[in-house]
Formats: sequence, structure tokens, C-alpha cells
Amino acid sequence: MKNNPPNILIIKSVNAEIRRVEEFVRAHFNFHNMPDKCFNPVFLCISEATTNSIVHGNKEDHTKTVELNIDCKSHLIQVRVTDEGEGFDIEKVPDPTHKDNLLNETGRGLHIIKSIAKNVEFNEKGNSLSFEIVCE
Repeated sequence: MKNNPPNILIIKSVNAEIRRVEEFVRAHFNFHNMPDKCFNPVFLCISEATTNSIVHGNKEDHTKTVELNIDCKSHLIQVRVTDEGEGFDIEKVPDPTHKDNLLNETGRGLHIIKSIAKNVEFNEKGNSLSFEIVCE
């Protein structure tokens, strides 16, 4: 009998913790019998959001944490990633598809998430991102 994995994972603001995030997401996929073909897009969105929280939200301050919440319902995955940072204004994030930004090495994470996930929302403070992905 498989044990239901916890819905919350709290990690340190260190990029090496992405490995734990991948294990956490994989455990949910296995427990809920989610289709393997959905793992890569789901993990891509979650890892982008988590990396943004580590780097931009918590400024890689190892004393701060990032909280990841996952809830699986049938073939719907609901995700929330929250950091301890000061937050940001989504309206001030440069458009990575604008010609002036095409050669930038960073700045595509939110664009990727918005292109894959549904119901992408930020809290008022700007330090918590939630989204849903349908996996069929």
C-alpha cells in the first residue's frame, strides 16, 4: 500500500534543493497515478516558480525558506509556491518576447509558467504564486 505523500514541502533557499522538489513532485505523480507525459511540463513550471522564489524572492538567503504546496484531484494539479521575500509587482516584469529582451539569459520563467498552466495568480504582496495544470 502506497502512503499518501505530504502536500507541503518546505525547502531552504538553495538551488540544490530543487532535487528534493523533483522527488516531492514525483511522489505525487506516483501516488495519484498521474500520466508520465505530464511530469516534465508540471516539473518545469514548479521548478521555475521555486527557482524564482529562491533567487528573486529570498535573494538566495539560506536562512529563508520556500514553501511548496501541491494538491492533486483526479487529473488536476494545483500548486502554490510561497517565499519569504518582499514580493514584486507582476506588471513590472519585462516581456521576454519583446525584441529588446530576446537575447536576455533570464526572465522567461513566468512566461513559461503562463504558457503551460491555467489560473496563474499572485497574492497581493507578490511573494506567492499559484497555478493549475490539467494532466490527461
